Amino acid sequence: MEKQLSALGYWLGVISTVFALILRACTAMNMIPPHMGVPGGLAISYMSFVHGAVLFFLLAIASWCRTAKS
Repeated sequence: MEKQLSALGYWLGVISTVFALILRACTAMNMIPPHMGVPGGLAISYMSFVHGAVLFFLLAIASWCRTAKS
């Protein structure tokens, strides 16, 4: 189970990192990405994906450490 969590966390972290880089590049080139989020609410920024990537990478590391002891 921990190996599956580790692999899933790693790939979700990679996907979140790619989305964060794409949104950051759009912001750097002064291109407004399409509004993502609730209409009339706050848009999802690239920092949301950065925080998600950190969370998923930490999940992968924690799961890997747990399987390494077993």
